[in-house]
Amino acid sequence: MNKFIKTFSLLAFLVFPVFSVAQTALTQTTLSGATDRVQQVIQVVSATGIVAPNAFGGPSQTPGFNTTLVIDKEALTVESLSGKSITVVRGANGTKAVAHNAAAVVWVGSPNVFLSSIPQGTCTPSITYNPTLVIGPAYQSKVSYWNCVTLSSGVYNWEPLLTTGSITPAASSAAIQTAAQTFTVAGLVVGEPIIVASQPAATSLCPLTSASVSAANTVSLYFTTLTAAACTPAAGTYLLDVPRFEP
Repeated sequence: MNKFIKTFSLLAFLVFPVFSVAQTALTQTTLSGATDRVQQVIQVVSATGIVAPNAFGGPSQTPGFNTTLVIDKEALTVESLSGKSITVVRGANGTKAVAHNAAAVVWVGSPNVFLSSIPQGTCTPSITYNPTLVIGPAYQSKVSYWNCVTLSSGVYNWEPLLTTGSITPAASSAAIQTAAQTFTVAGLVVGEPIIVASQPAATSLCPLTSASVSAANTVSLYFTTLTAAACTPAAGTYLLDVPRFEP
């Protein structure tokens, strides 16, 4: 391991716990099949965290007891579920129903988890989710990802996150090793520190162990294979925090 990787790993160890103090990780899964823009039943890889509306009322009466899904730039309201088959209302929260590819990331939360406008000013980690998604009628061009962070002052502020988008890392070679895979992330500058603020549930035998900016607009994700057999790291969305210190 070279000097830069050692330095980055130490930085991530020291800083990352501060960024994630008392926050709740937002659940993500993926679609197990593609959907068109009118399909009412979608298939997910995992239904963890997805809850049907309360039996004593629908979403309009009990907004805290149903689930909202965000896929790409569309919000969907859960009506019912049977295993991993989810019946939904398309184009919720003023968003537009669009087609989605198989393996697209599905963010899972109650309706109040997702914001319709960009957060500003200070924030409280104990009542925020990491990441916090902004999606709504005024923000249909994309989804914005945010985190509630502090560097050292003890004051927490909202900070935007960069995203890899939905990626599928390649399988490792059949050997115990640590190897990098590169992905395009617009806005990255060579030499700046980055922290992986959110990631899919790791594959246990080939977890993500560090990251670096290896070229302009390029992140290298280092996966450590803990077995002599080939292993495929977790697919999904990896969110990156880039602490750009003021001079």
